[in-house]
Amino acid sequence: MSEGTYLNGNGNRQYGFNSNAKSFKIFIGYDSREDVAYEVCRYSILKRTSIPIEIFPIKQCELRQKGIYWRERGNLESTEFSFSRFLTPHLANYIGWAIFVDCDFLYLGDIKELFDLIDDKYAIMCVHHDYTPKEATKMDGAIQTVYPRKNWSSMVLYNCGHPKNRMLTPEVVNKETGAFLHRFQWLEDNEIGEIPFVWNFLVGHNAVVEGDPETYPKAIHYTLGGPWFEKWKDYQFGDLWLNELEEYKKSAEKKVDDLK
Repeated sequence: MSEGTYLNGNGNRQYGFNSNAKSFKIFIGYDSREDVAYEVCRYSILKRTSIPIEIFPIKQCELRQKGIYWRERGNLESTEFSFSRFLTPHLANYIGWAIFVDCDFLYLGDIKELFDLIDDKYAIMCVHHDYTPKEATKMDGAIQTVYPRKNWSSMVLYNCGHPKNRMLTPEVVNKETGAFLHRFQWLEDNEIGEIPFVWNFLVGHNAVVEGDPETYPKAIHYTLGGPWFEKWKDYQFGDLWLNELEEYKKSAEKKVDDLK
């Protein structure tokens, strides 16, 4: 697993592994074509968190090297983490709660608020989207697939120690169908908790209601295409992502300067 980034108890950002820390683990899907999306997503979480956290990229190439992931990539897989995302409980050693999130997210809220929603009676928690995309393609021409519980798996809080999630072994993740995994078919419906849509706000689908702060996104999901693609730079909330990108670049440059 890649080295993570974590925020220690003093609020200082550090790099590497922090096995002794009592911190929440966040796994971000990583696609080699969208490294900048991962970096901005990670930066936006670290920038706003008020609790200790650890962030790890789920990199398919590393999982293959470690013998954890070996399934062949299918034609309908739009990202490198389409299936490896379901290794989250395994990567967290089936202990505690952990989050998986796609890389095409921008967090505007403190991740503590999301963890405060955790209810141990559930195996997982996510936004229960009622979403049927109209577009035939997304992002950089990837095929847009339509299926029940579309986008539910794009951000999931996993109760990693839950008995049902222990069945998400590398063997199961490598052989089961997309329907089984993305529709959470290893679980009963009453084992899937719901969180407010503002934590997985789908650009182009969800809407902000004027005068209602409960509808303003805490985590923006650029599911159709992110502002790192020229075509989507002027789309809704694209300016927020581009501003975050500039902040991230300045932060990265400062870190380099501090090391000189």
